[in-house]
Amino acid sequence: MTKERLRKIIGENVRRERISRDISMDEFAEMLTLTPGFIGLIERGQRGTTSSTLYRIADIFGASIDSFFESKDELTLSEVDSKNKRRAKREKISSLIFDFSGEELEYVIKTLIGLRELRGMGELRDEEDDDESAWIT
Repeated sequence: MTKERLRKIIGENVRRERISRDISMDEFAEMLTLTPGFIGLIERGQRGTTSSTLYRIADIFGASIDSFFESKDELTLSEVDSKNKRRAKREKISSLIFDFSGEELEYVIKTLIGLRELRGMGELRDEEDDDESAWIT
């Protein structure tokens, strides 16, 4: 196994663990006293990390060091990314409607119920698009 491939595997595993625990890159960087940019380089496999940093990462996640050296299925990482994107969208919706009046919230609720009913009738696409929007067919 090449050094580049090993860095990629470690980075994917670190990213998977961070996302699955709902830890932002900024929070994670602060825990490790590193910069978010450096964390990004590690997660993308563009930079390696020292053994002491890897031990600290394992400790934060309550994982064994060797678990970061195991190649995981790419689909699993994709599923984690998809879950994270949906969570971010929910947070964005929540922040947008935070100051809505009761009447405005009722309108949003009725709209969402209508969308759910359309989806139940198969009139909305169930897949996420690349541009992250749902389309009515």
